[in-house]
Order: sequence, then structure tokens, then C-alpha cells
Amino acid sequence: MSKSPAQFAQAAQELCVLPDIYLKLTEMLANDECKLDDIADVISLEPAIAASLLKIANSAMFNFPKQIDSINKALILLGLSQVKKLVDAYGVTAAFSSINPEITDMERFWEISVECALICQFLAQRKKISNADNIFLSGLFHNLGLLAIVHNAPDAVQFCERYTSNETPWHRQQETFGFTFADCSAALLEQWQLPLTIVTPIKEFNHAFQEELDAPSNLLYVASRLAVYNSHPGLYSKKTIVGQHILDSLGLTEEDIDAAIEHCNEQALELLAAFPIY
Repeated sequence: MSKSPAQFAQAAQELCVLPDIYLKLTEMLANDECKLDDIADVISLEPAIAASLLKIANSAMFNFPKQIDSINKALILLGLSQVKKLVDAYGVTAAFSSINPEITDMERFWEISVECALICQFLAQRKKISNADNIFLSGLFHNLGLLAIVHNAPDAVQFCERYTSNETPWHRQQETFGFTFADCSAALLEQWQLPLTIVTPIKEFNHAFQEELDAPSNLLYVASRLAVYNSHPGLYSKKTIVGQHILDSLGLTEEDIDAAIEHCNEQALELLAAFPIY
């Protein structure tokens, strides 16, 4: 009997463990009486983690005009809601840093994930899409299901990753597992109790071509396709991999798409270096 997305996600937690400091910070941030000074004190006890958080704070994820050189300053400038994003970005990516790179192409995995996040963020801001505050993290985490599954079904995952111009990655995943990696991503993030504003677009976006969805889910559909298109020059065309009716629903033009890809190409390497993924 084949496993469900939730079963794969549960099994993955034996290998992919959220860092203790992430769990501590998440608990603190859930407390209404939490103060930024208290968070700074906890982070300061872990210099390596503080350095990683500063890298993320100074990355294209937040786009501050000036360099942030201390955790205290980062927390003050970001504010509580953005600090939650910062902590989620660190904790979830760190949980997958121990994946064996010999069983899947980790470099390509994170390249596509980061590019998807950048495209999501750029287009959400450019088109002023509402309810998209967490769309960057939806983009960054949308394909984590691959990493959740790969140790339990390496051959099947590797087969799914050998997609060609005749078949999209998502179609091959569906044919192989009966679900897509995104379904497993959503199941894992639900088990880790991440916000619905992150999880719901991941759960829905692969249905955008056939169903009418909210803008964040449609946006993630577009960004996930463009990230794969950008990662494999010549394998797909923009027009065939992204449905025109979905672009129309978001008011996206070819100029918007080209600008998003250009932004992505300018920022991706720096952002990749910010996350604790290697």
C-alpha cells in the first residue's frame, strides 16, 4: 500500500528535525507578552544562529536599504510579524540541511525554491496582491515534500526529477506517487504548525489551472512554473508552462514576467548564501 503525503511527512521528521532554538523562539513569539529584547537575548546565546539570522535579515527577503549589523537592530527594524517570518525561514530550511546531497540534487532543489520565493515576492509587490504577506515563505517551502520523501523513496524521487520537455515535474510526481511533492510539503508544514497563510497556497497551487483559487495560490502556481522554466533554459516555454488565464486573473503581463525573472536572476545567488542549507 502506498504512503500518503501525511505519512511521508511524519516519517521525514525522524531525519529532518526543527532546531531547538527555532522551537524556543516560536514558543516565545506565540506569547502575547513576548518582548523583542527577550528574543534578542536568546539568539545572542547562539552566535552561529545569530550570524545566519543576520544574513537572512540583510537579504532580498526583506530588502532593507542599509546593512543591519546587530540582532537587536534587526529585531527593531523588522518588528514582531516580520521576525516571525525570519525565524520560520531559518528554522525550516535548517531542518533540511543534513539531507544527503548524493541522493538528490540539493543545489538545484534550493535554486528552484529560492527563485520561486523571489518571483512570488516580486510579483506580489508589483501587482499589490492582497493577503500575500507570507507568499515568500510559501515559495521557499513549496517543494520541501521532495526532501521529506527522498530518504524513503529515493529511486522514485530521482525518477520524478528526470522530467523532460514532454512532461512537467508535477505531472510526473502525480503519476508516480498519486500526489505532488507540494502535497507532502503542505502536510509537513501543517504537522509543524506553520501559519495557514504559508501552507494554504502550497496546498492549493497545483490545482490553479483547473480551479478558481485565491490570488496567493494562483501566484504560487505562476512562480513555481517560472522557477522551473528559468532553471532549465530551453526545456519549456513560458507560454506553455503557465496558463494565460491564470496570468490574466492576476493582471500579469509579459513585461511583469520578464521583470520578475530578471529580479530573480539578480538576487538568487546572494539569497542562497543567506540560508543554512549546505
